[in-house]
Amino acid sequence: MPQTVSFGTADGTVVHWRSFLRALAEEVDARAGAPERNDLLRCIGARMARLLPLPAVHSLETLEIEINDALAAIGWGQARLLLNEAERVLSIAHSGMPRIGSAGSPPGTWLAPALEGLYETWLAQQPGSEPGLQARLQPSSGGETVVLRYARALP
Repeated sequence: MPQTVSFGTADGTVVHWRSFLRALAEEVDARAGAPERNDLLRCIGARMARLLPLPAVHSLETLEIEINDALAAIGWGQARLLLNEAERVLSIAHSGMPRIGSAGSPPGTWLAPALEGLYETWLAQQPGSEPGLQARLQPSSGGETVVLRYARALP
């Protein structure tokens, strides 16, 4: 069942945003194309991270708790973090990402680049973070859970 995006106005009216967001997604795709759209959405995700900063933490377990608390506050799902020390990669399994119908590739992942910017900025703000790391959606990701890879950019 699709998430309903709504909020109450000052007079108590509930406003639904689904049609607007679908039209916005289609228009951005038509005018900008995928690379420019993805850059824009990454920037929006980074701005979201700056508006919802995480406290500094010193363990992966605590970081996951803080990320999930922030995601719950905005209704953007939840994350599970898995560190592969040998490969120096942090995998982020994100479930419950808001969808704009089937927009995106794979279908339903139009907002995934916003997640990339969100996680990239949150993780870069943590103590001891390395500069130059990127969060990117894994090609096989789709469905209810998407997986992002946080590591040095692939050559």
